[in-house]
Parts: sequence; C-alpha cells; structure tokens
Amino acid sequence: MTPLPTQPTLDRRSQRTRNALNGALIHLIAERGWDDISVQDVCDQANIGRSTFYSHYTGKDALLVGGLENLQAELRRQSRARSQAAVPGAGAAPGFGFVLGLIEHAHDQRKIFRGLIGRRSGYVVHQRFREMVMRLVSDELPPPAPGALPREAAARWLSAAFVELLSWWVEQSEPMPTTELEALFIALAQPVLAQSRLVHPDLGRAP
Repeated sequence: MTPLPTQPTLDRRSQRTRNALNGALIHLIAERGWDDISVQDVCDQANIGRSTFYSHYTGKDALLVGGLENLQAELRRQSRARSQAAVPGAGAAPGFGFVLGLIEHAHDQRKIFRGLIGRRSGYVVHQRFREMVMRLVSDELPPPAPGALPREAAARWLSAAFVELLSWWVEQSEPMPTTELEALFIALAQPVLAQSRLVHPDLGRAP
C-alpha cells in the first residue's frame, strides 16, 4: 500500500502523520502479521504519540482501511488509463481492468502481501482486502442482461475467487509471471460471467 495522497482537507503536517502511521502499519504487518500488532506498536514504529494517532484514526482497523482505500483509488486510476488505451472492439474482459495492476503491486511487495492475504493474515485484514476487491469488480461489471443472475452475487463470487488465487500465488517460492496469473484468472472467470449473463457483447471478438 502506497502512502495516502495529499488531500485538500488535510494540511501537510497531518498528511505526514498519516503517511508515517500507514508506513509503520505496513512494516509491522510484513514483520509480525496483523494479529500481533497493537496501536502502541504502530505508534512506536512511527515515533508518534497515541493521542496523535487517535486524532486521526479510531484504531488500527481504521488505519488499515485508509491504506486500502488509497490502493483502491490508485487501481481505479490505472484501470481507467488501461481502458482508455485499449483498442476499440478488442474484447477486453469487463470488470478486470484493475487485476494486472493489483497483481504487479503484490509481486513488488510480496512480503507485505503475505501479511495481508497470506497464511499469516488475520481475519480482519483478509476481509477488508476482499471487500476492496469486491468494490473494484462491482464498479466495472457491465449491467446485467434480462434474466441475469444478481450482479452483486457475481461480484462477490469473482472477488472471492481472485483473492484466493492471489493468496495462493504470493505464497509460492517461484510464482508464475504476473501476466500469466492475470490470464489464468480471466480464463477461470469467463464461465461465471457467461452464466451470470454479464459478458460484454464484444468479449472475445477479434478487433
């Protein structure tokens, strides 16, 4: 998770504090795993007092959510850029514009992601990460055709499958290339999209 972007509502000092706390949490997750981290641990790592922490966040869960929201915003930006650069009619899979960016981010920070979604992750971290992925999938799925299965059900199924696949991948000593993992997930997801009647009409057509 990258530092939170500067926001107009936050002064520079507040932003530096949030960035320091977010960085401390990331470091500790990679080092210890979520369940063994306390607010005091985060404060000590960031060299920030508890009162300052609580002036920004209600607890470590809120700090985690803030970092994931930042990651989500960046993945949405990448997805939009990828969509704009796509060749019209090339048949890009709907709802998956963020996938490669997230896989590459996990590859670059595999130790951190093992703490987020690997065997050492706690329930809270895994659940928050899965919720972020579900929002990303849901935002990009096309409207359902008449008689389609519930769109939210498809988004939940696909996001859960992706998180499990990514969890398996980050634990491998020699993981497959990022583009191959993206292609594998898309291939596995196609039957769900088809049965849900959420496949874009151009999916799979030649340019």
